[in-house]
Amino acid sequence: DLDAVLLGRYWNLGGPLGSKVDRILLVPHSRIGATHRISMPYTDNEGTEVAGGKHVVPDGVAIEELDSGKKKLSEECPEQLKELLDRCDLVKVYDDLIASIVEEGKTRDIFGNWKDGEFESVLDEYRDLFAEKGVKVALCKRASSRSLKAHRWIEFIDVKRVPDYVPQYDVSNASGQVIRTVYCRLEFPHGVAVEELKQWGGRKRLKEKVPIYVVKILTEKDLMTEYYALVDACVEEGIGRKLKGWNLKKLKIIVDEHRPKFEAKGVALFISLKKEYIQHGKSGHVEHFRWIEFVDRDIQPNYYPQRDATTRDEKCVIS
Repeated sequence: DLDAVLLGRYWNLGGPLGSKVDRILLVPHSRIGATHRISMPYTDNEGTEVAGGKHVVPDGVAIEELDSGKKKLSEECPEQLKELLDRCDLVKVYDDLIASIVEEGKTRDIFGNWKDGEFESVLDEYRDLFAEKGVKVALCKRASSRSLKAHRWIEFIDVKRVPDYVPQYDVSNASGQVIRTVYCRLEFPHGVAVEELKQWGGRKRLKEKVPIYVVKILTEKDLMTEYYALVDACVEEGIGRKLKGWNLKKLKIIVDEHRPKFEAKGVALFISLKKEYIQHGKSGHVEHFRWIEFVDRDIQPNYYPQRDATTRDEKCVIS
């Protein structure tokens, strides 16, 4: 009951697979349609895990995690990063950057949390020095529902090795779009437009108003006709028979059916799900958060959803 799915580089998504294949993924046949292609991050090999294993960056991107604070930052340097710095003659620039971050008191608040704006200001002073040696730097942040603190890290990107790579959690590239759950604040970069499927009154809201970022991306790609067809299908066919609430299994089928039309014009289409258990007293209940993501592959070539619902169902609580 397993399908072997060949996962190609991002530019092959939605079209015929080319000669480059990154990996083979075994997926339960019941989870995906026979013709569905799964979009995965662009990696040459397995890459490096970050954010507690929730995200993977490709080889060619070195990581400096920030979750342990200034002390570890000043005392340790990951081996992969050391290799990149030595090869690009950037050890001195890196040392100066870390010293500036550690010495600048405003980069952390009184609770020990990193302050993105101040951190970015320090990083800005060194971006050009890294860029001169072919390295791009980015402060990244991913929300976590298991902790009050978001995961943060710096990405040092070897532009020669991964020239088309775009860090999807880059703080400086946040679009301002946010989905708020009970425990999380999920942010999205430029090049990605999100459409929430609200639990209450979701069908009516979906028909009444189109989010501005959705309009922007889909108008530029001449996809508004396809968008309205997708919305009509979700409203009419993506619900349960009795309660008329959203049905994830049906929504995934609808998105699968409409995906080729969007991908043909350079927009990837995803359905996302986040579930959270809400404790009250000795019992609790589960809240569902669902949304659709439209990804402009010209702007976000390697983007992959934070909470992709492709291989998930509504029976388990997702972090």
